[in-house]
Amino acid sequence: MLNASKLRLPAVGIALILLGACATPQKQCIARETAEYRAISAQIEELEETLARGYALHRQTVPYTKTRICHVKGKRYVPCPTTRFHTIETPVSVDIDDTREKLARLKAQRTKLAPAAATARAACIRAYPE
Repeated sequence: MLNASKLRLPAVGIALILLGACATPQKQCIARETAEYRAISAQIEELEETLARGYALHRQTVPYTKTRICHVKGKRYVPCPTTRFHTIETPVSVDIDDTREKLARLKAQRTKLAPAAATARAACIRAYPE
């Protein structure tokens, strides 16, 4: 089952790259300056979901080939294989106590980073008004 909201960490990096090309200078600045804070927030969300479920999800992207018929010059039709990908989620047992401890550490770390992230965000807004 593919669930895009579950693909946080890799998706965050990909989204930043894609948005960087079309984002405003202000948004680029905010994304750059708050990256660590947002990454920790994503990890916290993932751990909270793990605790709520009682197990973690291992995600694996698996390639598969889909073939369609393509038209080429001369009105010939040939098979056109294309590689596509889907994600398989497998339940994985976790140590609940260890997960709670890790969650507490990340929340403490995020609390320490919050003032700097807010300051950096405000500086980006001042430097690049929209």
